[in-house]
Amino acid sequence: MTPPWKGLATDRMPVFIGYDQAERMVSALLGRVEAWRPDAVVGIARGGLVPGTMVSCGLALPLFMAGYDRAGDVFAWIGPAPDARRILLVDDCCATGQTMAAVRDALRQAGYECATLAIVHDPDTTRYVPDFSHPMRELFRFPWERGEATPAARFRRTGGTPAEREFEKPFFGLDLDGVFLPDIPRAHYDSDLEEALRRRHLLDPFPALPPFAPDRAVVITGRPDMDRAQTAAWLERHGHSAIPLVCRPADVPADIASVSRYKAEAATRWGCTHFVESEAEQAVRIAALAPHLVVSWWSAEETRAWMIGAAASF
Repeated sequence: MTPPWKGLATDRMPVFIGYDQAERMVSALLGRVEAWRPDAVVGIARGGLVPGTMVSCGLALPLFMAGYDRAGDVFAWIGPAPDARRILLVDDCCATGQTMAAVRDALRQAGYECATLAIVHDPDTTRYVPDFSHPMRELFRFPWERGEATPAARFRRTGGTPAEREFEKPFFGLDLDGVFLPDIPRAHYDSDLEEALRRRHLLDPFPALPPFAPDRAVVITGRPDMDRAQTAAWLERHGHSAIPLVCRPADVPADIASVSRYKAEAATRWGCTHFVESEAEQAVRIAALAPHLVVSWWSAEETRAWMIGAAASF
């Protein structure tokens, strides 16, 4: 029996393979691919189209597209079929290998010679190993498949059903103070904590919030769990009671590094594709810790966001 998808372990931080790294990994395979002398490249929609384009450009070969419906075990061309004999079939990965093996068999039955390429394959879970690929046992994620980790998509995968596009819509993690309502300066908490908490509870929300769907969102705040009841009451009073609330656990210190890590890990557990943070340094830290998230720094004053890209230094 094939082991379950590793992404169901919600405490696992994925290895993010960005576009630049994906291109380098594809390029590392092209020497052996060129020796096989393919006539055309076929990318499997959707995940195989990005690496398929990289391969076709790297080898100056024509690119064609194929689709495969797992539910019905149906293969179909998207656009014209290639007028070629030797086909290189490309997908982004082989987690189970079901799609690539089925499409390869369909191409061979149609009379093509076919070799296969995937950027990575998981030796622990795949039943089919591509001809050209990199083994990776860690949980990996590409930028074009962020949606596979949303709560709705994970729920389907738990039942053994592959996720579909409607379940892969963006799922947002949102900071609270500075996004939903003004952030009280730290000095006010230090001088009179009780008064600062009272004032915070009476604050009105900002008139404009970042765009997000309430049914595809979670509030992940740096407020301690002891403030949960008061925070939940504020959200309910202002019409946001349907959004789940995650507060900082008691064992997580309040320093910026610890809070940023807690937010990055909580957003990953929830299956967020995006995270909106109101504090610039936290946004940078979260982006470095969790590059699989699309992280933005939100300015309530300007009602706009800046997308953050960051890399951890060692």
